[in-house]
Amino acid sequence: MINVLNQNNIAMKMKKTALLLGVGLMVVGLMIFPTEQSQAQVRFGIKGGINFANMKYEAQDETSGVPDANSFTSYHVGVIADVPIASVLSLQPGVMLTSVGSKVEAGNEDVGGTYTMNPLYVRVPVNILFKPNLGGGTKLYVGVGPYVGFGVGGKVSVDGNVGDIEGGTDRDLKFGNDSGDDLKSRDIGGNVLAGIEFSSGFLLGAQYGMSFTNNAPNGDDNADNILKNKVLSVSVGYLF
Repeated sequence: MINVLNQNNIAMKMKKTALLLGVGLMVVGLMIFPTEQSQAQVRFGIKGGINFANMKYEAQDETSGVPDANSFTSYHVGVIADVPIASVLSLQPGVMLTSVGSKVEAGNEDVGGTYTMNPLYVRVPVNILFKPNLGGGTKLYVGVGPYVGFGVGGKVSVDGNVGDIEGGTDRDLKFGNDSGDDLKSRDIGGNVLAGIEFSSGFLLGAQYGMSFTNNAPNGDDNADNILKNKVLSVSVGYLF
């Protein structure tokens, strides 16, 4: 019975992820086909890479955050579109599956533990890029823009020790806005990015993104805790 329920939960999450990816692609499609002129100029591409993620997690009355919070290495992968809107400006929306999170360590060698949170989002960024030509068709790009992320999965794990005795547990991350949930299901933030677009279509770049919203359940300006995603990414890609 438990296995059947687990299989149903996995199937539901896969359907939710596929639905969000589909909706995101539809939104991108509506954004990049406003006129016949833009249709002739649009280029599609793929993009992926490594995330060095962390979380801003602090009490409302503190500014130092949580000591010993470590970055979490994860990934991102997705599709982008590049729509020139001026000679050196482009609109670049996308749909990305991105894994973020953080590790927080507490205690000492006698009694200690590590708490890891690893949420998975479907993110829809919309960036505006400044793309001066470096010569030979190679371009530098520098950009900025917002994103909205939809939580589709993830894990929470706790590992600890008391002396020589070690143990741990992990479970599915819970999205929602109730006291028993881990994170809100929607993450709204912004990106800054820079890189090189080679004449062949290959892309090499870096990006930093951070939540604008408090993602802690029941989180608002008066909440006890502040919880925001912070992600430094290194990407490679290709524009067709």
